[in-house]
Amino acid sequence: MRILFTTFPWHSHHFPMVPLESAALAADHEVRVASAPGLMPIVTASGLPGVSVGRDVDLASLSNDRSRAAWHVQSRWPDDWPVRPGLLNDEQFALIENLGRMQAVMASAMLDDLLDLARYWRPDLVVHDAVTLAGPVVAAALGVPNVSHLWGTPGLQRIEMRRMGSEPLPEYAELYERVGAAVRTEPTAWIDPSAPGIRYPAGPTCHQMRYIPYNGPGLLPDWLLRERTGSRVCVTWGATSMALRGGTVVELVRQCVEAAAEVADEVVVAVTEQTARALEAAPLPDRARVAVGLPLHLLMPSCDLVVHHGGAGTSMTAAAWGVRQLLITTRPEPTVNGTRLAASGAARHLMTEEVPAAQEGVDLLRAEMDRLLSDPAHGTAAQKLADGMRTQPTPADLVAELTNLAR
Repeated sequence: MRILFTTFPWHSHHFPMVPLESAALAADHEVRVASAPGLMPIVTASGLPGVSVGRDVDLASLSNDRSRAAWHVQSRWPDDWPVRPGLLNDEQFALIENLGRMQAVMASAMLDDLLDLARYWRPDLVVHDAVTLAGPVVAAALGVPNVSHLWGTPGLQRIEMRRMGSEPLPEYAELYERVGAAVRTEPTAWIDPSAPGIRYPAGPTCHQMRYIPYNGPGLLPDWLLRERTGSRVCVTWGATSMALRGGTVVELVRQCVEAAAEVADEVVVAVTEQTARALEAAPLPDRARVAVGLPLHLLMPSCDLVVHHGGAGTSMTAAAWGVRQLLITTRPEPTVNGTRLAASGAARHLMTEEVPAAQEGVDLLRAEMDRLLSDPAHGTAAQKLADGMRTQPTPADLVAELTNLAR
């Protein structure tokens, strides 16, 4: 069988698909992974056959456009809004729909080349990241099934639909008009790798899959090959947050590191080179070790606690290893991860706006970390979450199900 995988060019949306793509290759299916040129080095470094399509679009500029910039600095939205959209107000719906319009722009930049590839290669199935709108359009043009691959945050993603309902946004419908195909408002199937302990109920077309942590290639440093001598806390802030919000996150990261150094024997600051350079403006505590570009799936098994921004990759990697978490979030989607993980008992959650500046914020963060490390109930809940994830079908199991869809 030929399977065409596609995602818009952002590594945090590619990484969750890598285990399924690799499983399909291992099952002797033909695989192509298509995205814009900027993602190709990351795709090929994952050991997958990549195909460059379309052109790169400045995602940071699109995300920080006046109509979307507010998405990154939201207060707490109503709990369970992904499955109860009626709780949202008009302003919140407008933000979600503007994200859908942004993804339509990303899809438009990929669409022509992706369709040319698909018409030449003739895949039996298209598997696409859940917000990569070129995927279902191309599948419709070819008349083959399309599978929407989620990335670990609970809830189905419907940013291309008006008010998260059944009517497509005009910009989404226009993509189908361009290829002469009928609009698809539902995929043939969904793949949901979120943890059983936090996911929302979904219908029969939603296939559960075990989240297999993959955060990119990397080398194990020497210090990870030795037994640790005390407690270890990881502080990490995603590349997405730094790329989209820049220096606004650096002070918060520094507060987290200072607080962690007061409760742990060792603090590993796992960040991008950009964040590491920004942190050099002032000394970090002696107990802090900066690790640039270290994949979290290599680090997480050795940690007692991870403090982070709430991204799905970090949240699910920590959950898979049974690591307690402190999530500090500002965007609505990571906030869903924070509220659901906190409700499971495996984590504690704060909104960024709840963390005061300077030492007062450090004191609050230290108290939160101390609760997580000292209360065994959090460790028990984190392990229960990990145990539940291990009961889920593996990517290899899902490949067999995908084969049936294409028949």
